[in-house]
Amino acid sequence: MISRSPNVVIVMARCSRSRNTFGIRFEEKDNGQWLADWAFAIKETKARKEGYGRSEIAGAIGFDLAYPGCPYCRATSLFKCSCGQVACWDRERNTVTCPWCGSTGELSGSFRSLSGGSDL
Repeated sequence: MISRSPNVVIVMARCSRSRNTFGIRFEEKDNGQWLADWAFAIKETKARKEGYGRSEIAGAIGFDLAYPGCPYCRATSLFKCSCGQVACWDRERNTVTCPWCGSTGELSGSFRSLSGGSDL
């Protein structure tokens, strides 16, 4: 029996409260279905060295029941800013400020792609 390695990508994000960076591990469960199942604190310089942010995932993006949320504030959801960056979201407010570029706006819609790097 041939065992296939999981297709895993790390997406960089920032905490909306602390502005600290963290990585989110996404695993492709089915063709085009990506689930976030882990998050970890990481310095931006280390993330660049690791190559996170060099590929893109596209399709249905969701959260595994085991996803712990942001390692800084425990927010369990995300938003993608118009600048293309990802940040945690507490699902309490629809008006958010991007911790990457400082833009403020109302959340609407959903996203079907994120930039990330392979973690294999």
